[in-house]
Amino acid sequence: MRAADYARIAAGDLRRQPLRSSLTIIALVISTVILVIMIALSIGGRQAVTKQYGGGNELSTIAVTANQSGSGLSVFGTVQTVTADDKILTDKTAQELAKIPHVTGAVARAHIWEFRDFTIAGSDRQFVAQTEGVPSNDQIPLKAGRHFTSNDETNVVILGIGYARDLGMDDNPQQLVGKTVRITTQPGYRGVDAAIPPAGAPKSQTDAFSKTATTLTATIVGVSDTGSDQNNLLVPMGWAHQIRTARDTNSSVDQLTKEGYTSINVTVDDSANVENVSKAISDRGFGQFSAKAQVEKINQLTTILWFILGTVALIAALAAALGITNTMLMAVAEQRYVIGIWRAVGAKRSTIVRLFLLQSSLLGLVGGLVGAGVAYAASYWINLYASSLLRAEGLAIANIADVSVWLIVAATIFTTLFGMLAGLYPAYKAARQDPSDALRSGQ
Repeated sequence: MRAADYARIAAGDLRRQPLRSSLTIIALVISTVILVIMIALSIGGRQAVTKQYGGGNELSTIAVTANQSGSGLSVFGTVQTVTADDKILTDKTAQELAKIPHVTGAVARAHIWEFRDFTIAGSDRQFVAQTEGVPSNDQIPLKAGRHFTSNDETNVVILGIGYARDLGMDDNPQQLVGKTVRITTQPGYRGVDAAIPPAGAPKSQTDAFSKTATTLTATIVGVSDTGSDQNNLLVPMGWAHQIRTARDTNSSVDQLTKEGYTSINVTVDDSANVENVSKAISDRGFGQFSAKAQVEKINQLTTILWFILGTVALIAALAAALGITNTMLMAVAEQRYVIGIWRAVGAKRSTIVRLFLLQSSLLGLVGGLVGAGVAYAASYWINLYASSLLRAEGLAIANIADVSVWLIVAATIFTTLFGMLAGLYPAYKAARQDPSDALRSGQ
């Protein structure tokens, strides 16, 4: 008998019981959707996390802090305490950290607490100023523009790509370069360009000053790429010192010199050496945080979720397999007389086995194709919804569920083979029937 004949007979037998076949296929569709979405979320989630951290450069960077209690922060953060042996991060500290084996560079970072918000010329959007001072040798990955030429540059900024994205300019961030930024400070700001009341000023004037913000202007010279700086406003370190110098009529205090830098970014020659360098930093009494460690923790979390969802998918698949087996057993019982006729006219047992295995495989094939199609459509809406939520949080993640062609093909092959395996027992049961008994059952 030709393959076309097998297919025609098998398809005809399934069509004769449309309700039973449909219910079996629906069970397969549900298990396929769960399986495909589970794998898609696992693959897409891992890729998204790696992309979010900027790939290799981010994964080979360690952020060093003075407070060791914050070392190895968990994915969701942790409580930090101030310890008696907290250190101050200085330029000398950066030089010492740069001498650790496998370290290729160490640059300081300073948070600018004095800035409150800012606006960009040509837009009415007002952004919270998450500002950091960085040295000119901190070669931040850029999407457009240039780096700072020296620490002594003033009134220039590098804008995070997250702000460009919010303004709808992430596809062409170059158009932001050269625009003016108007920065509003906290009330009572005493740094550079602050209009501090003169000595002997009346109390009403000093009280009014403590409630008044200062407006600073700067020019955008660069736009950062996706990564840890995508939601930051960066200024040259020299200007950061001036901003953080609290001036009075007769004195001034550089808060960065007094309190030290916020963190020092240590770059490692290879991400494989991050763990050893992190340990060396901890042994020196500093806190440390690495993107690589965070990615590994997130991957561990996705593995646990994968295992949980995999268990659910397996249960669903087993239920679908039992459905296929039950459907085929009922088909064997209903076609017992027909099987007897086939055997009486010379059909071999192998022919009967192949016929029923083809029927169960067809159930698996149809269920897999429909399930993969539903999963693909569902992934589109998942990505659409997740993207809107993540973009609102400043995260540039396009697809959290990655349903690729190979996954659809693999899922279809899996359900087809699964259907064939589920049909093995009914097929061999049909083939082992005694022809004479089968024929008598039709009398």
